[in-house]
Amino acid sequence: MQSNQQGTPRVASESTLVASRMVVGLCQGLALYVLVSAMHDRSGIAKIPVLFFPLILVALFVPPTIVVGLSQMRAARLLMWATVLAVGVAVLGYHVAWRLAGTGSADMSPVRNDAAFPSVAAVFHTGLIVFIAFCLVLAGEAERSWFARYESYFEVSWKLGLQVCLSAMFVCAVFLVLWLGAELFLLVKLHFLEQLLRRSWFNLPIGAVSFAWALQITDVRPDISQGARTLVLSLMSWLLPVLVVIAGGFLASLPFTGLGLLWSTRIATWIMLSFAALKILFVNAVFKGGARSDQMSGILRVCTRVLCLLLPVLVILGTYALALRIGQYGLTPRRVLACAATSVICVYAIGYAWAALACTDMFARIAPVNVVTAWIALAVLVALLTPLADPARLSVTSQVARLLAGSVSPGRFDYNFLRYGSARYGLQALARLQGEIEGPNAAAIRELSIQAAHRAGPGLSSAARPNVATLASNIVSRSPGRPVPASFLSEDWKQVTQRWDLPGCLTGASVQCEAYLVDLTGNHKANVVLFPNGEGAGFIFDEVRDGDWQLVGRFSVAPNCAAVRDALAKGNFQLVEPRLHDIRVNGERIEVQAMPAQDAPCVR
Repeated sequence: MQSNQQGTPRVASESTLVASRMVVGLCQGLALYVLVSAMHDRSGIAKIPVLFFPLILVALFVPPTIVVGLSQMRAARLLMWATVLAVGVAVLGYHVAWRLAGTGSADMSPVRNDAAFPSVAAVFHTGLIVFIAFCLVLAGEAERSWFARYESYFEVSWKLGLQVCLSAMFVCAVFLVLWLGAELFLLVKLHFLEQLLRRSWFNLPIGAVSFAWALQITDVRPDISQGARTLVLSLMSWLLPVLVVIAGGFLASLPFTGLGLLWSTRIATWIMLSFAALKILFVNAVFKGGARSDQMSGILRVCTRVLCLLLPVLVILGTYALALRIGQYGLTPRRVLACAATSVICVYAIGYAWAALACTDMFARIAPVNVVTAWIALAVLVALLTPLADPARLSVTSQVARLLAGSVSPGRFDYNFLRYGSARYGLQALARLQGEIEGPNAAAIRELSIQAAHRAGPGLSSAARPNVATLASNIVSRSPGRPVPASFLSEDWKQVTQRWDLPGCLTGASVQCEAYLVDLTGNHKANVVLFPNGEGAGFIFDEVRDGDWQLVGRFSVAPNCAAVRDALAKGNFQLVEPRLHDIRVNGERIEVQAMPAQDAPCVR
C-alpha cells in the first residue's frame, strides 16, 4: 500500500506535466493565430510594428522554453527566467521594428507593406540567442550555480538541440499525415479536412501543440535523444580524418597556386569561415562531454590535435581576405555579419590552438574554451540585433565616411543602399547628405542625395503611392480627343495583389506614362494601354466590370518608336488572328502562351 501511495503522486505529477505542456502549446498556437490574423488583415496590433514585432517573437520562442523548463525547474525559477527571456526577446523585436519605422527617432509609424513580419535573419538570430541563453540557464539551474560543469553544458545543449530538431520533424510528419488524409477524403468528394488545413485558426494551434507534445516525448524518453546524439556524434567524429586531409591539402597547395586566385573569388571569407565552423563542430563531436578522453581512439586524438593547429591558419586567411574587402569597399551588412562570425571563430581558433599545444591532455583545455566562447557568441548576437553593432548602422557609417572622405566619387556612390537597404539609419544619413556643405564634392553629394530621396522605388510605403490627382498628371493620353477614363484613374491600385506587375506610374509618384485608348478585344470597347517612360513594354488594361479595371496583357514594340505609337494613337492598326489558339479539353479552356517574337525594327 505504501508503494501505491508513493506511486500515485508520481503519476499525478506526470499527468499534470503533460497537461501543462499541452496548455502552453495551445496558448502559443492561439496567440500566433491572433497575431498572424492581425498581420493579414492589417488591423489591430499589426498596425503598430514596435509592439507587433516583439509580441510575435515572444510568441514564437518563449513558450517552448516554458515547455522544456516545466520538468527541470521549480515554478518560481521558471517564471523568473521566462520573464527575463521574454523581456530580452521583446527588446530585440522592438529594435527590429524601430529601425524600419521611419526617419525620426520618435516616429513610430507603421513600417512599409513588405516588412509586416520580422525578417528571416532577425527570427533566426533571435532563435539562436534564445537557444544559447536557455542552455546556459538550464545547466546553471541543474547545478544551482551561475557556472556549471562542462558536462552539464554538453548534456543540456545537445539534448535540447536534438529535441528541437526531432520536434520540428514531428510537426512536419503530423501535417504530412493530415494532408494525405485530406487527399484521401477528396477521393470521395469530402473537403472538410482540406478546408480545415487551409485555416490558420486550425493549423497554427495544431502545429504548436504537436511541437509541445514532441518536446514532452523526447523529454520523458531521454533514450531517444541520447541514442540519436550518440549516433550523430559517432558518425561525425569519424569524418574528422577526412577533414584533416582536405584542410592540409588546401593549405599545402597555396604556396603553388598563390593567394591571388583565392582573393579573386570574392567569397573566400565565407567559404573559409564555413569550413572553420565545420572543423569546430567535428572537434566537438570527438570531444563530446569531455569525460573519458583517455579512452578515445589514437587516430582521432592525433587528427583532433592537427586540426586544432590548422584552424588558426585558415581563420587568419579568412580574416585577411575580409580585411582586404573592407579596406577596398567599406562595410556592408554581409561584411558586418562576417566580422561577427570571424570574431567568434577567432576565439575558438586561439583557444583550440592553445589546447593543442598542451603537453599532456589537450582535451582538458577545450572545455573552458567552449564555455567562454558560448558567452561571447551570445554577446555578439545580441549586439547585432541592437544599435551596438547593427549591420545597417555600421554599414551606413562606413559608406558615408568613404563618400565624404573622397574614397568613392559622388557619381559612383550607391544612394539606393541608404534609401532602401539600410532601414532608418540609411534614411537619416540620406537626409544629412542633402544638407552637406563641406568638402570639395558637397554640391554633387547634395544634388544626388536629393534625387535619390525623391526617386520612386520599393522603399515607398502604400501611403506614398499616387492618388487620383497624381495619376491624372502622370498619365497623358495620346489618343486625340479621348481622355483616360475617370474610373481607371480612381481604381484603387493599392489593393492589387501583384503590384509588381503594374507599370511604375500606377505605383510610384514620379513615373510618367503615355496612354493609348484602343480596342484590342474586338468588343467595341476601349482598352487602356500604358507605356511607362517611353519604354517598349505596353501594359493592356480592360474594364472587366463597370468601373473595375484589370491588367489583362502585355506586348512589346521597339523602344521610342514614334511611328508605332502614332499609329496606335490614330487607331491605324488591325486585329489579327493569334499565332497559337487556346484549346478546350473536357469543357475546360487551356490558355496557350506563344513565345514572344524578336524585337521588330521601327517601321516608318
